[in-house]
Amino acid sequence: MLVKILVTAVMLLGLVKVSLAQDATDEVIYTPLMLGEDISQMWCNACHVTSTAPNETAMDSAPPFATLAPLVAEDPERYRAFLTSPHVEAMQGIISLSRDEIEGLLTYIKSLNTE
Repeated sequence: MLVKILVTAVMLLGLVKVSLAQDATDEVIYTPLMLGEDISQMWCNACHVTSTAPNETAMDSAPPFATLAPLVAEDPERYRAFLTSPHVEAMQGIISLSRDEIEGLLTYIKSLNTE
């Protein structure tokens, strides 16, 4: 239980550090794309290549997000359902993404689509 609390606290603190967009009224906006990018950096990049940066490395067995992008764009419901529970056994009980976090992550992955 303590681990889950600590991980949640780290995750929330990590979300505060992003560079925020501003609209015409100077209100700070935290977009789904920004949320998704933060989540990918926080939870996903240990296994996946989560950006198009040429020097980023990851595990051979985890597909790069750029490879997943057209698949997510084609069938977002499949990946939305997939992300409702951790797909890595080590993360079971530690991470649980909210609907907004899942939508943000899908938005970010789709943004990497070059097709």
